[in-house]
Amino acid sequence: MTIIIATVFTGSLAGFSLYETDGNAEIEQNLPKSPPEDLSSSMSSAYDETRSKRMVAMCGAAYCAGTLGHGVSSWDCDVCKQFPHVNATSFDDKGLLATNGKGFVAFDPHDGKNGSIVVSFSGTDPLQLQNWIDDLDFFAMTPKDYVAAGCSGCMVDRGFYFTYRAVQKHVRESVSSYKKTHPKAALWITGHSLGGALAVHAAVDLRLAGNEITGVYTFGQPRVGNRAFAQWFSAGLGTSRPHYRVTHRFDPVPHLPMHRGPIGGFFHVPTEVYYPKQHSDEGAVICDGSGEDPNCSDSNFAEIVVTDHLFYVGFHFVKNYIGCKKAAQ
Repeated sequence: MTIIIATVFTGSLAGFSLYETDGNAEIEQNLPKSPPEDLSSSMSSAYDETRSKRMVAMCGAAYCAGTLGHGVSSWDCDVCKQFPHVNATSFDDKGLLATNGKGFVAFDPHDGKNGSIVVSFSGTDPLQLQNWIDDLDFFAMTPKDYVAAGCSGCMVDRGFYFTYRAVQKHVRESVSSYKKTHPKAALWITGHSLGGALAVHAAVDLRLAGNEITGVYTFGQPRVGNRAFAQWFSAGLGTSRPHYRVTHRFDPVPHLPMHRGPIGGFFHVPTEVYYPKQHSDEGAVICDGSGEDPNCSDSNFAEIVVTDHLFYVGFHFVKNYIGCKKAAQ
C-alpha cells in the first residue's frame, strides 16, 4: 500500500513565511500558540543538553558528507571547526540503487577522558524537505536478522531498513578501525531527520555486532518500526545508556509514518525530549517512557510547521547546509 503523505499535510502548511531575527527563526502564520512551557515536573538528570548540542552539531557536519556537501573528510566545514583535531571518514551510498545513506564515523579526541567515536547520519536535502515529505511512502517488513536476535513480532519500515543496510559495511568497518586504535573511547550515535531513523538501525546493528553503545541522540526522527521493535530497541540499550529522541514543537516528521488510523501501526522508540517553544533550545520537557506521550509532540498532530524540523537545540540546519554546499563549489 502506498501512503500519500501530501494529502495529510497540505492544508496545514500553507501561509507561513520564514525570516531571520537576531539569528533565530521566526514563523509568521496563524497556527495555535505553543503548548505550555512544562509538561512534566522536572528535567531528568540523565538528559544532558550540552551533550545534545554537541550531537546536533555532529548531525550538521553529516550534511557536509558525500554528495550533499563538502568538508567532513578534511574536517574543515564550518561546524567541523568547532571540534578541532577530529579524524573523520565519510560514507555515501553511491551504488546502482543509491539511497540517501550519508554521514561519517569519526574519532573526537577532546570528548571525554578517552575521546569518543561518533557515528552521524544526515537527513535528506533540507532545501527539498517538503518534496521529501510529499513523496514518502511506507511499507512495513519483518527484519529477519532482528527477529533472529530476539525481536518477536518485530516490523520496521522497509525504506529506512535498506537505506541503513546500504552503508552498514562502511559503518561497521570504520567503527571497528577506530575501536582498535582507541579501545576505551565512548561510542555515540546520532542523526537528524531520516538520519535519526538510520541512527536507530545503526545502534541495533552495532550492538548486535558486539559494540558497547554509550548513547544515542536523534533529532526530528520519524518512526522506525512497530511497538515490538520500539520495546526491543529500548530494552537492548538498557536504562543505563541514554537514548533520547529530541523533538521540536510543530515539526511534522516525528508524526511519520502514521501511528494511528488505517495507515498506522508504527510506534516511536523512547525517550522523547520535547522542545515546545518557537526557539528550539528553550523549555525542554522529558516525556514519559512510552515513546508516544500524548502531551508531547503527539499533541501537535494537526498543527505542523515544516521549518520547525530545521531548527534543533539552537542549531540552524538550513544555514549549515548552505555552508556545506558553498564549501563544495
